[in-house]
Amino acid sequence: MPEDPYVYVVAAFQALPPPDYVPGPEEPEQAPPSPIYIPYLLPAAASPTTDSPGYIPESDPDEDPKDDDEDPEEDPADYPANHDDEEEEEPSGDDADEEDEEQDKDDDDEE
Repeated sequence: MPEDPYVYVVAAFQALPPPDYVPGPEEPEQAPPSPIYIPYLLPAAASPTTDSPGYIPESDPDEDPKDDDEDPEEDPADYPANHDDEEEEEPSGDDADEEDEEQDKDDDDEE
C-alpha cells in the first residue's frame, strides 16, 4: 500500500473501461456559426396568403366600387345607437365639467 492512503483510494476507484466500451462522439466546444439571416419579401405568387379566399391584393378605400353604389341614407349598418329618441335624456348628475368651464371664464374675466 502506498504511503498516502488518499492516493490509494483514488487509484482504486479509477477502473479501466470494459473492453467492449465504445466512447460516444464528443460534442464540439462551440456550435458552428449559423448562416447570416437576410430577410426578404416573397413574391406575391409564392406567398400562401394569395391562396386564401378573403385575400385582396390591393385595396384603396377611396376607390372601392362596392361603396360607390350604396346610399348612406339607406345603409342598414348606419343606424343610431340610441333607439329611444322620444325619451328625454337623464342628466348624469355630474356637472363638474360645466362648473370648471364657468370657473375658467370667471378667472379670465378677473385678469
